[in-house]
Amino acid sequence: MRVISVPEPNYGRALREGIVAARGRYILCDEIDLCDVDFQNRAIELLDANMADVVIGSKLIGGAKDERPMLRHLASKFYTQMLRLLVGFRGTDTHGLKALRRELILPVAQVCVVDKDVFSSELVVRAERSGLRMLEIPIRVIEKRTPSINLIRRIPHVVKSLARLTWAIRIVR
Repeated sequence: MRVISVPEPNYGRALREGIVAARGRYILCDEIDLCDVDFQNRAIELLDANMADVVIGSKLIGGAKDERPMLRHLASKFYTQMLRLLVGFRGTDTHGLKALRRELILPVAQVCVVDKDVFSSELVVRAERSGLRMLEIPIRVIEKRTPSINLIRRIPHVVKSLARLTWAIRIVR
């Protein structure tokens, strides 16, 4: 295990740099505020069995237990609907826990154009569009602490990033 640090608070940049710097067969993306320890074991089993190239821990799929405040749950559902409408996403969730085949996700991560909050979505959308085998499994999420960034204050940046993502996916490709 190595620690990779970026000079600014930028989730997307940190995730991209971690993916690029990774050297193992699989990459596990975990988040401090989405806690489901069992996810890693289930996801690695699925990757080892060659059942998927990307395993997403979904807090919105049937069987998931989303124990966050209702506003955060509804915001996640709304965000996913926006991804469906804007870029044709077919899954239920893009943020949170992921297990990835490094060799297959690396070229996807390198062409992503957005960062911060929306990088994770772009990574998943581009992986799906490139034909990687995606599998979502239900997870349990519990909000153990109040998020450091207010949900409402995030909206302007997310809207701008979604517009950029839509342009990149639909127009530029």
